[in-house]
Amino acid sequence: MKQPIVGLFIAIVVLGLVACDTNSEGRIGEDGIGHKDPGMMKAAAKQLGVSVEVLRDALGPPPPDIKDAAQKLGVSESQLNQALGRPPEGPDRERPAPGGPPPKGLDRERPAPGGPPPKGPDRERPAPGGPPPKGPDKACVIGPNGYCIFTGRPHETGLKQGTDEVLDRDGNFLYSMNEAVAASSSGEILKATGRPAFDGDDLIESSQDGMTGDEKAFHKVMAIMFPIRNALMYDIATVTQSEWDELVKDLAKRAIKETTYTDGVTPRDNYYGRQGVFGLAKNPEGKDIHHEVMKFLEEAGLYLLCHVTSDEFNQILKDTHPEGHDPCEDAKIITKIPF
Repeated sequence: MKQPIVGLFIAIVVLGLVACDTNSEGRIGEDGIGHKDPGMMKAAAKQLGVSVEVLRDALGPPPPDIKDAAQKLGVSESQLNQALGRPPEGPDRERPAPGGPPPKGLDRERPAPGGPPPKGPDRERPAPGGPPPKGPDKACVIGPNGYCIFTGRPHETGLKQGTDEVLDRDGNFLYSMNEAVAASSSGEILKATGRPAFDGDDLIESSQDGMTGDEKAFHKVMAIMFPIRNALMYDIATVTQSEWDELVKDLAKRAIKETTYTDGVTPRDNYYGRQGVFGLAKNPEGKDIHHEVMKFLEEAGLYLLCHVTSDEFNQILKDTHPEGHDPCEDAKIITKIPF
């Protein structure tokens, strides 16, 4: 009689352990990245130097494509996983440390928030199309010439300043801006929102018939920001001061990002102006300047969008801001200067 009772007890214990394991994984969120936990998403966005809205946009609907999201954000997969509190995906999550026992469960591989990046092959794996990282996982890599080049891929198209001509990376004319729209890496036409440009975004030839003025303005803002983003993230070694001045003319015309402030209590309080961020990119002093550059690009594009869209669209930008800010008020616009 004792043996059946003991067997039943063991079965109950095993079932209880399985249920606990399932529940512990479920606490992260149905998609495994905490989409239903605003605090987790906010902490991850802060660590990556982007807004919660940008992070959610990059991750997309569950289940997320971490590889694609990392490319959009200009970070490595392991850096994104670390910020989200996720274990490495694929074979790496089960790979034991040399000479050590194999990992048990998920928690063993999950880095503590704010802790060091995972060791092993992942720290050396670059994002597709980017140069190989040297040393610890970084969003941009200091090369022999001292520039911090981002581990992603440049936009292949952009608007020639002061014209309606869309050019490729070699300066060849492709089509007019009124025949172009911004699209994601999958070729999906971007919706007019406050999202910044991501890696993989580019202009494609497509009719703008039926678009509102705000939608057309959004696509033109993207077309202007693509070359600026390339200059700071990928081409900084060869961009001259006069070329930079030409690229940011639309920002300068509207007094966008005029000043630099670096005396804040936390890095979040600091910001760089047009000349300040160019100077920082030209001389990063051995630092990973990912946060500073991405903040400049995100805010510059958003402030430009505020200038060239309607008051109704400005209100939408305010209503959909993840942190409750009014970006168009932050832009300190006195008089709007549309395209």
